[in-house]
Amino acid sequence: MERDSVFSSSSHKCPQCAGKLIFDTEDQLLTCEFCGNKIKPEKLELLPFIRDIDKEDADEKEDDKCEIVCDNCGGSLITDKDTSATFCTFCGSPAIISRRLKKQFRPDYIIPFKVSRETAVETLKEFARKSKYVPSDFFNKKNFDKVTGIYVPFWLMSSRCSVSVRGAGYKNRIGFRDKYTLMSDFDVAYDNIPFDGALEISDELMEAIEPFDISEAKPFKTSYLQGFFSQKFNLTADNLTDRILVRLEEYGKETAGMAFGNYDSVKFGACVAKPYDLEQKYALFPVWFLNYNYNGGSYRLVVNGQTGKVDGFLPVSNVKRQLRLLPHRLTDLLICLLLMAPLVAVAVLILRFLNFLGDGAAILVAAVILGVSGPLTWYSLEKQVMGLEDNSAGIMLKPLGKLWVARRASMDKLKDETNMMVGKRPVANVYYDTKAKIDYKNSEMFACAESIITGNEL
Repeated sequence: MERDSVFSSSSHKCPQCAGKLIFDTEDQLLTCEFCGNKIKPEKLELLPFIRDIDKEDADEKEDDKCEIVCDNCGGSLITDKDTSATFCTFCGSPAIISRRLKKQFRPDYIIPFKVSRETAVETLKEFARKSKYVPSDFFNKKNFDKVTGIYVPFWLMSSRCSVSVRGAGYKNRIGFRDKYTLMSDFDVAYDNIPFDGALEISDELMEAIEPFDISEAKPFKTSYLQGFFSQKFNLTADNLTDRILVRLEEYGKETAGMAFGNYDSVKFGACVAKPYDLEQKYALFPVWFLNYNYNGGSYRLVVNGQTGKVDGFLPVSNVKRQLRLLPHRLTDLLICLLLMAPLVAVAVLILRFLNFLGDGAAILVAAVILGVSGPLTWYSLEKQVMGLEDNSAGIMLKPLGKLWVARRASMDKLKDETNMMVGKRPVANVYYDTKAKIDYKNSEMFACAESIITGNEL
């Protein structure tokens, strides 16, 4: 898809210093000759659509509001004078100071809290119980007393987007698969994709508790803030252009994948998403936060204050983890001993029968055999698990292969349970503008046949 604009020093200046921009053919970026700032051409196209909030138009200072600032992490919150804080919601530090709020930027919309604090606490407990490795101390009442409701700043982006995607589609056969080259060009409209504007808050966490129901958003009124904390944005919409483009590209690939539903699997590589007719809104969304410190680490969990959706990073008790893994360690040892015992016994008997060694020397030889055969046995079993049975040891150990594979699968499952990742953001169709139709121009062409096992072309 060709760009309909040409970048030149006369029409585009550096957004950082207004210096002259030159296109660098080596890294494919626009580079400022004055300050050295580098910027993607797609990002520069997006910037003119970003509404700049003028600080001079911000609300005058409000006598009933104050700002709480953490000396440890620099995080700040806005609250009314009747709502106090004794710790930082973002890092848990008690080193916080309160100061008068000078100016704040008035949001366009706000979604009021619907989930109560009590419900949020129970939701967090239920979420934590899903992991068998959370420290027992996590469930102490003193930790859940720290659950805090905060209105988080979000930028809502609505845009039409011209997308060009290239990839491959696969149709499975018996023993091989057909590969097709896929190309999709389309125009799609997205409505109110949220991007949090707070530097202290994990983007990954905020995306994990999406979506928010924008239809319940209200025109902003300070009365909604009573009894809760709120946060000023410290990331403007133009600071988020890279995130916006990355998300639009990912959504472009998902949207293209929906158009090729007749394939068993698809893989997309190159994707160019060019947004236009972009609109932005500034809103506050409700989120319950819990920050838990454990073994020098800080773990944050969040609950969507509108829908109750929960996610976060759970701590892992190493004691509980090792106790759960102990049976698997013992099973490993038992399997190796069972395999090596006959070899050691036969070797010792032969040596004793030939009167080559005394009892002490025989024991020493047995220990050497045990030390050498142990790693070899382990290595052979590991190769068998990976399907590499082209060695004699692997073939001899084949009867134990199924047991070893089952043990490995069970152990991997336990390890996965201790590495709980936060959920993924909503799929593309959650943010489709239902009033706009997606205009696809797709093409597909047979490329080759591949082996399912090796992936080599036939």
